[in-house]
Amino acid sequence: MELVRIPKRFYQDHYERGLPTPEVTKSTALHYWIDLNDPATADLMDDANFYRLYMAGNLQRSAEATYNAGQIHEN
Repeated sequence: MELVRIPKRFYQDHYERGLPTPEVTKSTALHYWIDLNDPATADLMDDANFYRLYMAGNLQRSAEATYNAGQIHEN
């Protein structure tokens, strides 16, 4: 299990659109911890990459933080 902390905002948006979403392992007021090895994490990261490149505002910033959290752990 490789846990990573991501912002709640983008995760919740992704989940509410009915897309494959990794299971939350731990949560705080602003963040979730997810397992990078969960098969649904790849879909979340792909979606975050799209939003960080083509959207604007708070959701875009949350998507960028989500994407970056996954990239930091890959390297």
